[in-house]
Amino acid sequence: MNTLQFPSHTDVTEGAALWIAKIDRGLSAHEERELSCWLEQSSLHGEALVKCASMWDLLDVLKPLSKFMPMADICVDAPVEPVQTAIPHAGGWGSALAASVILAIGVIGLWSWLPSGANSFADSAANSTAQLKPPRIIRHYQTAVGETTTFALSDGSLMQLNTDSKVAVEYSASERHIELIKGEVFFDVAKNAKKPFVVESGEDRVTAVGTAFSVDNTGEHSMEVIVTEGKVLVNRAPSTKAAYYADVLLIPGQRVVVRNNQPKISTEDDPSASLAWRDGFVVFNGEPLSEVVREIDRYTSLSFKITDPSLAEIPVGGYFKTGDLDQLLLVLQQNFGVASRRDGDQILLSKLPG
Repeated sequence: MNTLQFPSHTDVTEGAALWIAKIDRGLSAHEERELSCWLEQSSLHGEALVKCASMWDLLDVLKPLSKFMPMADICVDAPVEPVQTAIPHAGGWGSALAASVILAIGVIGLWSWLPSGANSFADSAANSTAQLKPPRIIRHYQTAVGETTTFALSDGSLMQLNTDSKVAVEYSASERHIELIKGEVFFDVAKNAKKPFVVESGEDRVTAVGTAFSVDNTGEHSMEVIVTEGKVLVNRAPSTKAAYYADVLLIPGQRVVVRNNQPKISTEDDPSASLAWRDGFVVFNGEPLSEVVREIDRYTSLSFKITDPSLAEIPVGGYFKTGDLDQLLLVLQQNFGVASRRDGDQILLSKLPG
């Protein structure tokens, strides 16, 4: 008597979860060939792949499969009413696709057509899939020097990255987690009381539900948060080894700078000035020249060097376009007596003669 052999349900479900994560971050040509071979090994592979994606609300990650799996478009894009038609189990890629599509939309009676050994495997695989944790899917976003870009996240939140910034986004069943790796970001958060929106920057953490705020970690050993809407909570990240400080609750118009484990709260009379970068400008209101050039450095591949120490504390005020370096240098010369000279990748600032 011939005995049907079925792959281990643990291997199948874990393999499906791994492929979902790979598909989400993008497959290489070699990985596409490997996936095609894996799917052809057993119709259960295709079923498990779609079942995992459906359970974790990640069916959109299967869209790239349409290149060599045309029917994937059906299960991803076209909602279909459940039907009672059972599909006989047969070998081959076509039957695997059909079974996968039906499985994704909840067809009743599919397993009754499988051999008895397959029925027990199917029940076991379904239980295993239900218990298997979704794969961690982390998406990275970044901008180049001088670039500012807005990204729409899957929950409807908006995230605007300032120049030379990078974040990692990971959404789970209980939390929307953002890691600010470097730079400055403005968040317009979609309301969801059941899923807090958490931003971690170094040793500090910012938590919100539905609000608008910016986080900046470009300062030396510091983090800055400005709130324009709603409320946010600022405290130490749970994993940090640094000294803890008391929780800080910010409301619109407030700003906190955390430096050397000490949060300092202030009121922003005009938050739009600090956030002018969102419209392509930087605004200075009497900051010393040393701070001005450090800020401008972020938007250009060139670096500034103040050759005359007496210039470092000159207060500078003005409204400058981030990409217009010539305008800044002209204003410094005409209004503040600061001369400039290009030397390779450096701009040397000195006192204007006379």
